[in-house]
Amino acid sequence: MESASFVQEDEMINRVKRLTCEPRDASHLRIVLLTSGGHFAGCVFDGNSIVAHKTFHRYVVRAKAGKRQSGKDATGKVAHSAGSSLRRYNEAALKKEVQELIVSWKPYFDTCVCAFIYAPSKNRQMLFDGDKTQSVIQACDIRAVPLTVHRPTLKEAKRVYSNLTQLHYEMECPTADETIPRDESVTSAEQSQGKNKEVAVDSEESISDLSVSLELLNKNEGVTAPSSKNETTPLHEAAKSGNAQLTLELLEQGLDPCIRDARGKTPYLLASDKEIRNTFRRFMALNLDKWDWHAADVPSALTKEMEESQAAKQAEKDAKKKARAKELKKLKKAREKEEKEKEKAKAQASQAQTSMGQMANRTTSMPGLKPKHQTPQQILIAKEEERQRKLAEEREKRAAAAERRLAALAAQSAGISGATAPAAGNSAQKAAPDDNSCSCCFASLAGKVPFHRYNYKYCSTTCMHLHSEMLQDD
Repeated sequence: MESASFVQEDEMINRVKRLTCEPRDASHLRIVLLTSGGHFAGCVFDGNSIVAHKTFHRYVVRAKAGKRQSGKDATGKVAHSAGSSLRRYNEAALKKEVQELIVSWKPYFDTCVCAFIYAPSKNRQMLFDGDKTQSVIQACDIRAVPLTVHRPTLKEAKRVYSNLTQLHYEMECPTADETIPRDESVTSAEQSQGKNKEVAVDSEESISDLSVSLELLNKNEGVTAPSSKNETTPLHEAAKSGNAQLTLELLEQGLDPCIRDARGKTPYLLASDKEIRNTFRRFMALNLDKWDWHAADVPSALTKEMEESQAAKQAEKDAKKKARAKELKKLKKAREKEEKEKEKAKAQASQAQTSMGQMANRTTSMPGLKPKHQTPQQILIAKEEERQRKLAEEREKRAAAAERRLAALAAQSAGISGATAPAAGNSAQKAAPDDNSCSCCFASLAGKVPFHRYNYKYCSTTCMHLHSEMLQDD
C-alpha cells in the first residue's frame, strides 16, 4: 500500500498542466535564496527567465580554521586581532545588506508562489533576524532546498532552480529476475524452492541462483533458454557478476549471447572484467558458426596460439621493463657516486686553498719573503706597509737634512762672532754651497740631474720641499 506522502499520478499530471498554463506576467514568481560562509545569492524567476538577482560576498570565515567569527566568539574565546575585528564588521555588514535587499524585494515576495531557501545553521539569522525581513519572507510559502548546494553564486542559484523545476520520470520495466520452470518429475518441495529462487545482480546470491538455474538446465534437456528480445538472461547476470566459470557453462548449455537486455546490451558488453570477455572470445574461437558473434558484439576470437603470443609479448615487455629499471638504478648509483666524488674534490680544494692562505699569511709576516700567491686583502696590506716605509724614509731624510742645515747655521754664527767682517764674509762663502752641491743637504750633484727651483739646485724632491719650508720659516 502506497504511503499518503506520495503524490498520485493524476495529481502530478494536473500540477504539470497547471504549470504549463501559468501566465508569464510576473504574477507567479519563484524566489531562490542561498547563503553560506559569507556568500549570498538571490534570484527571482518568472518561469525560466530571471526578473532580478543579487549576490554578496564578505570575508567572515576564519582562514584554515573554518567557522564564522561569531561562532568562535560564542565559545568564550574572543580574539582581539585585526582579522577578527574585520570579520565581525563584515558579518554585520553582510547581514545588513541581505536584509535591506529582502525589504527592497517585498513586491516580488507579495506575488511569489514559493521561496526556496538554503541557509544552514546560524545563516538563518541573516534572513529571519529582523521584524521587517521576517514579515516579508513569511508572506509566501517557504520551502527548503532538497539538494546539495555548493558555494552560493548566481550560477549555483540557476542550477538549483533548474533542478527544482525539472520533472524526471521512468517507465516501469519488467524485472530482470527470472525463474526457469521445472518439469512434472520435480517434487512439490523442490517446486516451491525453485519458485523462491530469484536472480540478484552484483551479489553472492546471484552466483548461487545462477548455479541453480544451470542445474535446472542440465536436468531439463528439453527446456531452452529464453530467446525473446529485450530481456535479461542468466548469461547477462553471470557476465555482470564476474563469474567466468559460470559464464562458460551457460554458453556451453546453449544460452544465446546475442540477446539484448532492456537497455540494449548483450552479455559481452556487461562483462565486468577482461577474463569474462576472454571467455566469450575463447568460446567464439571454438564455435565460430554457432552464433552470430557480430550481433553478440564479440570483436574477435581468441585462440590458444594468440594467448601464447600475447603471453610471450607480455613477458618480453616485462623483461624490458625490468632491465630498464635495473639500468636506471645503475645510472642512479653512478650519478650519486660521481656527485660524492665532486663534493669530495671540492672539499679538498677548499682545504688546500685554506692552507695556502695560512701559508701566505706566514710568509708575509717574514721579512724578505714575498708570497707567490696573495689575496687582494694581502696585496692592500703590503701596499700600505710599503707606503708607510717610504714615508718613514722621507721623514728620516728630512730630519737629517734639517740637522745638517742647523749645523751649518751654527758654524756660520760661530764664525761671525770670532772673526772680523772680511773673515766672516770668507767663512760665509766657505759655508755657502757651491754650484755642484745640493742647496739643502749639500750633497754632491756630480753625475746626477739636479732639480731646479729658482736659483737653487736639489738632489731630490724631498730636499726641494724641505728647503722650501726652511726658507718660509726664515
